[in-house]
Amino acid sequence: MNGLRLTSGMLGLMMLSGCGFHFRQAPDLPPSMRHIYIASSGGNGTLLRELRRDLASDDTEILPTPLGATTTLSIIGVTHSSRPMAVAQNGQPLEYQVTYQVEFSLLVQDTPILEPQTVVLRRNYTYSVTNAIANEEQEQNLQDALSRDVAQFIVYRVVAAARSLSPSLAALPATTTAPKADSVAVPVTATLPAPASATRPPAV
Repeated sequence: MNGLRLTSGMLGLMMLSGCGFHFRQAPDLPPSMRHIYIASSGGNGTLLRELRRDLASDDTEILPTPLGATTTLSIIGVTHSSRPMAVAQNGQPLEYQVTYQVEFSLLVQDTPILEPQTVVLRRNYTYSVTNAIANEEQEQNLQDALSRDVAQFIVYRVVAAARSLSPSLAALPATTTAPKADSVAVPVTATLPAPASATRPPAV
């Protein structure tokens, strides 16, 4: 569904992930999905690393370029931000909320399988008015944890999409689409928005 928005409160998978749940083995994808290219802009290191690790297997290859890909997982946009959730009487923040939002889609053998959809996860942390460094570290740790949770959800959606493929599409061989030797490959570059920077009040 276009524009699908999912929150942590709605996803049992995210609850399991927050408790340390991880896929115990790589997903078993059909032959038509075993050459995967993950399209994304830079700056999403933790998310991309988790996706590559969770999707790769002895049968499934994560390609560094679109050349030869039979499946394209597009990370269309990634944003993260933070905002105060509780403020003392003197105006000092007491609690912050970190939000991590990712929009993604899936293409298999040039066929759209998952239309662009968005997952949004949020977590809170206690803000220290005397230790700005601790606040930065705590927020970064939360963003990394949310990246891992989002990666788990995306892999879950890819696996679910693989199971819903039509028999004819799922059975297609995992052949690459490399150009002939006398042709010229044109790199595909996606222009994606850069992650939004989180803002904080100055430390006192």
